[in-house]
Amino acid sequence: MIRMRSVIVGIGIFGAAAVIALACSSPSSTATAQEVTPSEASFAPLGLVLIQACGTLDCHGQVGRNLRIYGNTGLRLSSANVPTSLTPTTADEISQDFGSVVGLEPEIMSEVAADKGVDPERLTFYRKARGLESHKGGTIVLPGDARDVCITSWLSGSIDEAQCTVALTYP
Repeated sequence: MIRMRSVIVGIGIFGAAAVIALACSSPSSTATAQEVTPSEASFAPLGLVLIQACGTLDCHGQVGRNLRIYGNTGLRLSSANVPTSLTPTTADEISQDFGSVVGLEPEIMSEVAADKGVDPERLTFYRKARGLESHKGGTIVLPGDARDVCITSWLSGSIDEAQCTVALTYP
């Protein structure tokens, strides 16, 4: 009787392990979906705009946020750096910000990037910035303004650095 229970428990554990292994396996090599993201190489101008507009300590420049923005005006990646406009944002911080933006909704970001930025409203970070969805920071991007063009041009794969520079002059 005890031996039979051990066999049943053993099969149960093996069966559960098999189900877990299948559930955790990666997609087959015949998967047709391909992840596309906007360019990290062209992200820096937009990253600086996000730091200036959204990266303060009372906004997205804090650890508890889904969209976490590192930079000189808020959360710093290294404890050696302090939040101040006198200490420049580092390349590593810009890279972390890129990961934060594309990591919010990776599948939707991939779709928008594959569509060359068409219908950016699919992305939560864009809807919130435009005031189309509840956002504690309110509306910070207006249709056609420099911030809007900076974001949408990056999503399209051809960032408009001049408009990103103009966006940095906004309060």
